[in-house]
Amino acid sequence: MLAGNQRIRAEPAWVLQRRPYSESSLLLELFSRHHGRLAVIAKGGRRQKSPLRGLLAPFQPLSVGWSGRGEVKTLTGAEQDAALAPLRRAQLFCGYYLNELLLKLLHRYDAHEALFDFYRQALVSLIQVGDCEKVLRIFEKHLLEQVGYGMQLRNECASGDSLVADQLYRYVPDIGPLADIKTSRDGVLIHGAALLALDAESELSGTCLSELKQLSRVLLDRSLDGRALSSRAVYGRVSLSLDSDNNGVSGNVISGAKEEATTRE
Repeated sequence: MLAGNQRIRAEPAWVLQRRPYSESSLLLELFSRHHGRLAVIAKGGRRQKSPLRGLLAPFQPLSVGWSGRGEVKTLTGAEQDAALAPLRRAQLFCGYYLNELLLKLLHRYDAHEALFDFYRQALVSLIQVGDCEKVLRIFEKHLLEQVGYGMQLRNECASGDSLVADQLYRYVPDIGPLADIKTSRDGVLIHGAALLALDAESELSGTCLSELKQLSRVLLDRSLDGRALSSRAVYGRVSLSLDSDNNGVSGNVISGAKEEATTRE
């Protein structure tokens, strides 16, 4: 809920997106623990000598303050809340993908405290575990649940029976997994093992990851209502560059893709 005259201090938050605002300021989209997603202006944040210039960046936990009456607030303070190792290469663009999902699926001033914790855990897992695909599928599961599109991962929807790991199901959006895979061509074919593994957040085999990626894309696309995710295209270009260059991604590819993922909504 949008409060008329807010003055908030020491609020845990993450920068989801930052864009230039006038010659010296920044327009930030924040994801805060108790106030959800919101926009703030960081006055003077682009100046070379501003202490905020390097601080107000994605993927670093912050403690921030803001004030103001309108929908867009004025940042009154920010400091690093805790140290977090930087995301690198594929991890970095997975992070931008998470940010874009939050930007497009969360309403402003709609708090999601549990999702705030899931987001932090996803970033930590990208750094520590490095299994990007598994981290993304688990976060997508939690995000869909938090915005009202939770996945059915334990029972077949027509009978209510528990899913069988080696059985093939047809997962139909807004319904769930169905054992009858021939009656309809809607939805995604997926094995019970993949759904059960995602529910338990256990190890995911190559087949499970492939099936779950297809399912998540279908469910997210319905939730996005036709809005494209630019980070998908960015990540695809970076992945191709990684595959074609044994020494890593060139600086031009990284900087260009990073800028696009940071500034586009």
